[in-house]
Amino acid sequence: MVEKALSRLSYALAGLAAISLLLMMLHVTGDVAGKYLLNKPIPGTAEVVASYYMISVVFLPLAWLEVTNGPITVDLFYEMAPDWMKRGMHVLGTLLSILLYGFLAWLSWEPAVRAWEIGEIVEGAWKVTIWPAKFVLPIGLALACLALALRLYTLLCGRPLPGSVAADHADPV
Repeated sequence: MVEKALSRLSYALAGLAAISLLLMMLHVTGDVAGKYLLNKPIPGTAEVVASYYMISVVFLPLAWLEVTNGPITVDLFYEMAPDWMKRGMHVLGTLLSILLYGFLAWLSWEPAVRAWEIGEIVEGAWKVTIWPAKFVLPIGLALACLALALRLYTLLCGRPLPGSVAADHADPV
């Protein structure tokens, strides 16, 4: 049940990241077109792109990447290893990822709360409220940790490894 809810949430966040990418593309295109065709750029484009779109595109789909087993991997020695060692490599990689994502989530939480408390804005050509975007980091990283914790549980319970022949023929979770 938790796996299914996390999967749905991660897909929804990946969808939001895709929408953010589309909006960023349209916003920047509109800004460039306005600047060069009408001599009227869209005020605050740089601030909105840097504070909202880019952060959303990078951190919202992290849980989806982990749920779908999509991170980039290097299989130089992995394919030559016996199954017990492959499982150990998965466990070690998952533990290290949990530690890294968890540490980054913990580090980014306090600045997000502080930004919310002071109502942080960025002033440029236009005032942009940026404190809501500060919460995307710890939330995206924490959900990736949760996805990794579920993967670790799966590995420790002895279920088939992702991408193995046994996993390809196993019942979906």
